[in-house]
Amino acid sequence: RCAAVACAPPGGPVMLTAQSKVMLGLAALLGALNAADLRDEVVAGEALPSLPVVAPEAATRLTIGDQVNVLTIERGTPADPWRIVAPLDYPADERLVGDFVKQVGRGVPMDLRLDEGNLEAYGVDDQHALRADVWAGGAEPVITVFVGNTAGPGASFVRLPGSDAVYRADVGSRARYERRAADWRDRAVLPLEREAVTAFTVSRGSDVLTFSRGLSTGKEPGPFRLEGAAFPTDAESIESMLRVLVKARASELHNASYDGGFEQPVATVSLRDTAGATHEVVLGSRSDDKATLLRVSGRDSVYRTSGQVFTLLTQPVSALRDRTMGAFDRAAVASMSWEEGGLTVTLAHDEAAGTWVVTQPENVDADQRAALDTVSTLASLRARAVADDGAFLPSGTVATVTMRDGSTWTLSLGQVDEASGTVRARVGGRSEVFLLDARQLVALRAGFGRG
Repeated sequence: RCAAVACAPPGGPVMLTAQSKVMLGLAALLGALNAADLRDEVVAGEALPSLPVVAPEAATRLTIGDQVNVLTIERGTPADPWRIVAPLDYPADERLVGDFVKQVGRGVPMDLRLDEGNLEAYGVDDQHALRADVWAGGAEPVITVFVGNTAGPGASFVRLPGSDAVYRADVGSRARYERRAADWRDRAVLPLEREAVTAFTVSRGSDVLTFSRGLSTGKEPGPFRLEGAAFPTDAESIESMLRVLVKARASELHNASYDGGFEQPVATVSLRDTAGATHEVVLGSRSDDKATLLRVSGRDSVYRTSGQVFTLLTQPVSALRDRTMGAFDRAAVASMSWEEGGLTVTLAHDEAAGTWVVTQPENVDADQRAALDTVSTLASLRARAVADDGAFLPSGTVATVTMRDGSTWTLSLGQVDEASGTVRARVGGRSEVFLLDARQLVALRAGFGRG
């Protein structure tokens, strides 16, 4: 039988099989590549170039386009906001522009020199390439690069000005350069940082809620409170209302005449910032828990954004009741115990060793990581909600935390609501009945070896 590589008839030439021809072809290709690599190593001083460095905060103008259509985004000074000036005229997305300049302006090195002069095969010829220029205040661009076809994740074939050499470089895929002008429009609903808001009101018909900040306790601004509330309000819940609004970004932008139900809005939010300026946001009646339609003072667009904005800004006032259950320094805890089913497990903190020790029952070792998770969870425990009916049936499960100053904090568990996945709970010294997420009990019980 002939060998796999070749069949040689007596006195005749060797006949290669199809498989052999493929293997020999691959070997020849690898040999050529190796020879090319060796040749490149021999050529002295042929270091691959890099794009110049431009910091995002220094850039003042950006253009992307072909020989016919060119997108132009610019700003007067690095302190000014970005604006699309051609082919549209709209505020530009600050984050999107900043990310683009950061990508191309970080001194991108050319990964590999692939060819010379065969430009069309890589899409870097004048007819097919997209030219990107970045200015940093001068009359001429600091960066110019011609981007061709995508060459892999995050990379494209590129050509540099005044050269016919083709490179591969990590400048992003071609899709990054093919974005429509409308895709560069500013999608942030509010030009405002959460920390800059000093007060805001939410008007829902005759129901007007006024929120104001307390005094700052450190680097963070002070907590919000609901003025005139009949119960302690939850600063974190109020902060969530504000955060979801100021961080909102539009999934779609509509023109000013778009029918979002603004004649009879479901809510109007007025925010005052540290500079004394007022910003008004109107939630149209066509909003729901899937999408929120917003109109913002001083802007000529209608924003379609997350339904969470609608959900949080239209929630009942009762949802803003304080849901803080645990608020103590875990480093001040001397011991903690868990009583369930007639068995009590107690852990004491050895301050010198920095470890937890099981003091009850005897001869049991503590799981240090689980104990740390448990005390951390207890120290910052928050309920999912406060029960409106106040009903509570003790189950006999009680957690007790003793501080180094002798004070105690207790958590008593009640009935389980399997439908909502909550457990009713009470904290010593407080009248509220909290609805605690049942999943939190897993972490709490684990520290006491009650998995």
